[in-house]
Parts: sequence; C-alpha cells; structure tokens
Amino acid sequence: MSRRAAGRRPRSALRAGLLVAAVLGTWPVVGGAHEERLLVGRVEAIEPVRKLLVLIDAKGGARRRLEVNAETEVMACRSSAGLGALQPGIMVRVKYLERAGAPSEVKSVLLLGSHR
Repeated sequence: MSRRAAGRRPRSALRAGLLVAAVLGTWPVVGGAHEERLLVGRVEAIEPVRKLLVLIDAKGGARRRLEVNAETEVMACRSSAGLGALQPGIMVRVKYLERAGAPSEVKSVLLLGSHR
C-alpha cells in the first residue's frame, strides 16, 4: 500500500463519519417531531362530530382548541367513559400531542370535577 492510499483512508472515514452525524442529527425533524403536553382546564365545548374539544386553561385563562376522535381515552373514577362524558363546565386534565403544522391531538382526558 502506498503512502498516498494510506493517507486517503482517514479522510474518507472522517467524511463518512460527518455524513452519518449529519443524517442522524436531522432524524427527529424528518420523523415529524411532536411534543406531549398536559393541560388542566374547564371544558367550554365538545363537538365529537367536528372532532373538537375547546378548553379554558385553569392557569392563564387561555382558550385551547384540541382535536378528539373515537380513540381518545376518557377516564372517570378509575373507569373508562366515552366522549359523551365530557360536558361544558367539567374540570379535566388533558394529555395531547402538539405537532408543527397540525392540529393538537388529544390522547387522553381525565375528569377532575363536576359542573360549576
């Protein structure tokens, strides 16, 4: 093996390593990054036909529009309930996914209190 060929191997290995690092560094962005969040608030409106849940944040009073579907888990007193258990005025804790460029999707709803 000549000196010239031996000198190329470390450079090509370095280039390959940099390429792999660049690809792996962007992997979450390509996969559609999302963030799971919790929100405690009061139900303002529920419209299962439109797949819409509107909440008023208990802390800041901000209004949040979230997407629900038939697979959204609704829990009350250690048992499962459906979207029909959600009524305006009920306090809930919602776990949802927030994605860039897409509606926030509700994964589960825990009923915390009754009507006021």
